[in-house]
Amino acid sequence: MTVTELPGSSTPAAGRPPLALPHQQRLAFQQYFLDTVRGEQGEWTVGRSKPVFRRFWQSHSYRSTIRRHLNRLAVEGHLDRHGVGTPRVFYTYRETEGQ
Repeated sequence: MTVTELPGSSTPAAGRPPLALPHQQRLAFQQYFLDTVRGEQGEWTVGRSKPVFRRFWQSHSYRSTIRRHLNRLAVEGHLDRHGVGTPRVFYTYRETEGQ
């Protein structure tokens, strides 16, 4: 059996970031997402966050990926997590002194 390499099969699709995110892209997305959350306020669930992810990455994002990002932002102190132990977990922007 002969395996033929397809042209472009080893390169990411046009306009999509590589699978391993460079540090600068991760920081740019974090800033973009936090600016959006700060501007719109309210309760942020995975479903509400999904369009923001799609706008930035111009691609589909899995709910588990979004959940992981929200949790990381909460651990880093940018968001407050609510509803732990309930079916509905949501996040709110953590206001710091002087803002």
